[in-house]
Amino acid sequence: MVWQGVVQSLAPLAGGAAALWLWHRWTTSNETPVTDATAWWAPAGKAGLVSAAMLALMMWCAPGGALLGVPLLLLLSAVSPAARADWRKHARPRSVALGMALLCLLSSGALPVTEPVAPEAWGTPLFTENPNAPAYPASEQYTWVTSDVVILQSIAMRLPHQTGAWGAERSAMALAGAFDLEVERMHQAIQLLDEEVPFVRLSAEDVLLVEVASPNDRDVRLATGDTVSVEMRRYDVRSTAFGTDASGTKVGEVVIAAKAGWGGQLDLLVVVRPVAHPTLSTDGFADVYTAAWLNARAG
Repeated sequence: MVWQGVVQSLAPLAGGAAALWLWHRWTTSNETPVTDATAWWAPAGKAGLVSAAMLALMMWCAPGGALLGVPLLLLLSAVSPAARADWRKHARPRSVALGMALLCLLSSGALPVTEPVAPEAWGTPLFTENPNAPAYPASEQYTWVTSDVVILQSIAMRLPHQTGAWGAERSAMALAGAFDLEVERMHQAIQLLDEEVPFVRLSAEDVLLVEVASPNDRDVRLATGDTVSVEMRRYDVRSTAFGTDASGTKVGEVVIAAKAGWGGQLDLLVVVRPVAHPTLSTDGFADVYTAAWLNARAG
C-alpha cells in the first residue's frame, strides 16, 4: 500500500529531525532564551536538509532506494570541502541525527504487508506461515502442494530500503542471495518435498540451492493479452546426503518470480518441482503458475 511507502520514506526524516531537536533541548540551558526558531536544525544546515529530501525522493525514484542513496549522499558529503567543514563543526549532533535516521529507516521494515497473492484455483493454502522465515523484514507466506507434487509459495515482503517499484526486484534478489535468505525460506518447501517424494530423504541441512544461468527477467503473457516483465531466478535443489558428490545430487528445481509494487512491498512466487516432474522439460520457467499468479495480482 502506498501509505506505508510514505511512512517509510518520511521515517528517516522524522527520526533525524527529532534527534536534532532533542540534542538542541539537551544542550541549551533552560535559562537561556531561544530567539532563533530554527536553531534546533542549524547543525544540519541547508545542505543537510536538501540531502534528507533527496534520500526520501531516491527511495521512490532510484533503483535500490536507500541502498544507493545513503552511500551516495555520504560520498558527496566527504568530497565537498564545505561539507567536511560542516561535519567537523557539528560532528556530534549530525552523527546522532544520522544514526536515528538509519534506525527509523530500518524500523520501517516492520510495517505490515498485505495478504500474499493467490489465484482462487489454488484453493486454501496448506500453510499460512513459515516458521523458518527470517523475522525481519515483515512478510507473509502461503504454501500449497498440488496433486502432481508441485510446491507453490506466495510471499509478500516489506522492502525497508525502497518504496518505488523501479529496480526493486533486482536489488531485493541480490540482497537475498548475499545473505542466503532463499535457503532459510526454502526449509518449509524442502520438508514438504521430503514428505511427497518417496525415493529420497531430504534434510534442509543437506540441501544446496545452486543458481542456474538464465535470463534475470522474462516476459509473461497475462489472460488479458498484456505482457508483464518479471524478475526471475532458477535454482537446482541438490542434496549432499548421498555423499557421492560434494556438489550434491540434483533432486528438484526452483523457480522464483518477483514483482514489486509502489509502497515498499515485494511479491514473490516460489515454484518447487521434484527432479522427475514432467513439466521441467516443457515449462522450465513454470510459466503456467507464474501467469496465474500475475493474473491474480493484476486483478
